Amino acid sequence: MTKDVASGKRWARWITIATAFAASATLALTGCTTDETSTSAGNPDSKKIGVSMSFLNQFYAAAVEGMEDEAKKQGYDLVVLNANSNSSQQVSQMQNLVSQGVGAIIFAQLDAASGGASLGAANSANVPVVAIDQVPAAGNYVTYIGSDSVQMGQQACDFLLKTINGRGNIAIVQGVPGSSTQLQRTEGCDKVLTATPPVKVVSTTSANWDQNTAANVFANVLTANPDLNAVFAQNDDMALGAANAIDSANHAPIPMVTIDGFPAAYDAIEKGQITATISQKPYLMGQLAVRDAITSITGGGANIPKQQIQDAVLVTKDNVSEAREAKYYGTQG
Repeated sequence: MTKDVASGKRWARWITIATAFAASATLALTGCTTDETSTSAGNPDSKKIGVSMSFLNQFYAAAVEGMEDEAKKQGYDLVVLNANSNSSQQVSQMQNLVSQGVGAIIFAQLDAASGGASLGAANSANVPVVAIDQVPAAGNYVTYIGSDSVQMGQQACDFLLKTINGRGNIAIVQGVPGSSTQLQRTEGCDKVLTATPPVKVVSTTSANWDQNTAANVFANVLTANPDLNAVFAQNDDMALGAANAIDSANHAPIPMVTIDGFPAAYDAIEKGQITATISQKPYLMGQLAVRDAITSITGGGANIPKQQIQDAVLVTKDNVSEAREAKYYGTQG
C-alpha cells in the first residue's frame, strides 16, 4: 500500500474531496510560535469541521473514517483536505479551511515547515486546532492525540533485537527527517541500540514514510549489505517497500519490525515478510479528534487534556488474528 493508492469507497471519496479543494492561494511559510494553548471557539455556531491531512495512507484513511462516523453521529459535516506530502499546499489548505468558516480544524502535520505556518493561519482566525498523530512544530493547539512514538520505537527495536539474539547487522529506514514521529521513534530505538553493543547499525536511510521510495532505497541497502540480519522500518509503508525489495532480490526473508499496524502489514506478517508491527488505533483516534473538535467549538476546549496518548499493541504471527478482529483500522481491518 502506498501513499498514492486508495482502498475502499471512503478513501476514494476523501481523494475526491481533497482534489476539489486543492487549488487555493499560497500562504507564506510564517506563523505563530507562542507556546500557549489555543482553546478559543472560532465560530460556535458552525456545524462544519475542517480536516487537514498531510498525505494518504492506510493509517490516515482509518483516522478519517473514524472522523466521518463520529461527525455523522454528532450531526456535523467534515471538509477533508489532503496536502499530498507538500508543505506549502498544507499551509494553503489551512487558509482555505479558515475561509470556509469551519468551527475547528483537525490537523495532521507533514513537517516542521508546514506546522507553525499552518497553525498560524488558524490561530489568527481564532479557530481551535486538534492535532493528530504529529505534534505541531509551533503554534497553538488545543490537544494532541497520538501514540507514544518514543515508547513504540523502543518496543519495536527491543523485540527486533531479541529476535536476532542481541547481535548482528541492522538497517534502519526512517520517515520524514525532522518530523516528530521520526525523531521520537529514532530516540526510542536508540535507547535499545545503545544498550546492545553487539548490534551494529550498518545503514540508516530515509524513505519519507513512502512504500515506493522505501523499495528503491532498500534495494541499494541490500546490495551494499548482503549479510544484513535485521531491519527496523519506522512505519508499515516503508516496511512493505523494504519487503518488496527483499522479494525482488530473491533474498531470504530478513527479520523486520515496524510501526503502525496497517492491515497490509498484518498480511505481510502472515506471509513471513514482516516479523512484527506496533499497531496504533487510528479509527478511535479519529473519533476522539471529532469529539474534541466539537467540545472546542462549543467553548469547552480548556477542559481537554493537552496530550492524549493512545495505547499501541505489539502484533506478531501469534496474535495477528486478534488484531484484525479488534478493527483498529475500522472497515479496513
